[in-house]
Amino acid sequence: MKTRFIAAIALGLATTASMAALPMAASAQEKTTDYNYVGAGVGVGSLGTSDVGLSINSKFTVADNVSLRPGVLSDLNFSGDGETVFLVPVTYDFNAVTRDGRVLPYLGGGVSVSTQGSGAVGPMVTGGVDYRITDRIVANGAVNWSIYENSRVNGSIGLGYSF
Repeated sequence: MKTRFIAAIALGLATTASMAALPMAASAQEKTTDYNYVGAGVGVGSLGTSDVGLSINSKFTVADNVSLRPGVLSDLNFSGDGETVFLVPVTYDFNAVTRDGRVLPYLGGGVSVSTQGSGAVGPMVTGGVDYRITDRIVANGAVNWSIYENSRVNGSIGLGYSF
């Protein structure tokens, strides 16, 4: 009984996701990488005292296929042993890898600032994918490698509002 219930939930989620992936309207854009968003999601990986936390992410187009993607990852433990990581990468936004123009990968680098302990500042490398669910909703996922004395690999999965 419990297995059937879980299977029914999984089927419902899969159906909802496939419906959301269908094109909502026939809209053509000259540049598929020319969009901005702000969003929130779940941070995963090396985050202070936890492996899961909150992520705030965004994308601001600055030139053809070039974006600034500031973000924040936090374990939400604001005591002395908690960690918040501020990320400021510049990325190259690849053209869409699907015919419908909804899957848009990116790769880049920038600066990472951690508040753990006495703090750390260093370079970072990032890569990820944006998925345009609709013209206004963007699902995104990223992996970040912050390079300082204790290098960290973390990432985020979230939704953003495109404007």
